[in-house]
Order: sequence, then C-alpha cells, then structure tokens
Amino acid sequence: MNQMMYAPTRYPHLASLFLKTHHSLLQLPSQPLLYTALSAGLSALKTPSCHSIHTSLNSATTTIGGAPVCPICSTELNSLAKGVPYAHHTKSFIDEDPIVLPNGRVYGRGRLDSANAKLGVGKGKVKDPVGGLGGEEWGEEEVRRVFIL
Repeated sequence: MNQMMYAPTRYPHLASLFLKTHHSLLQLPSQPLLYTALSAGLSALKTPSCHSIHTSLNSATTTIGGAPVCPICSTELNSLAKGVPYAHHTKSFIDEDPIVLPNGRVYGRGRLDSANAKLGVGKGKVKDPVGGLGGEEWGEEEVRRVFIL
C-alpha cells in the first residue's frame, strides 16, 4: 500500500488534483482569463475563408499590397485561431453591384476596383485580391454579375 502511495507516477495525479481543487475553491476557470478573452475576440473575426486552401498556400496569398487581408490570416494569429469556432453572423450583407470571378469568389464592384488599383492591375483586367501580387488575372469579359432574388 505504501509503495503505491509514494510511487513517482502518483505525483502528476496529485498535482492535477491540487490544481483542480484550488480552482474550484476559489471559483477560478480552468483556463486563464486571457485565453478566454482572446478566444472570444478571435472567434468574432474568424470566417470560413480563414484557414482555407487559398490562404495557406504561401504567405504571399494573404496580403494585399503587403498588408494582411484579416487578422486571423496573419502569421501571428493564424495558429492561435485554428481551434476557435467560426463567428456567428446573424445578418449578412453584400456590397453594391456584386460580381463573381471565374474562381467563384464574389466581390462588390467598387471594392474589387479599389483593390485592383492598389495591386496595379492593368485596364480591362481583374485580379482576385486574395491572390495578392502573384494572383491570377482575368479579362473584364470573364467577370459575371450576381443577381439575388
């Protein structure tokens, strides 16, 4: 009996039992409050397009003119946000004059034109902003308008 009570394998169990009892007596959460607050903030920003194949190909795909597309896609927060659930948006919005690119992404005409101007895309051409400077270009005739009924 004494051998089992003083065995070296028992100490990790006793340490975790002590922490659990300490936290329950003082009504402390099992995770640090900073982790909880950070998770809530990251979850509010995270969308399904974060951690997609388009943002994980290389670091150049997550920039528009050198700046990250979103905080979750940045290299600093990307690994932290992987285990956090997606944001729950009860209302959605679509930019004015929505258009769809040949790769299936939908953008507002004004925002796409603004991003393409920053990327230095030539006249009559359109580039997906997620692709950054090395992204694929299409002709204006390949872009289709979106109609929502």
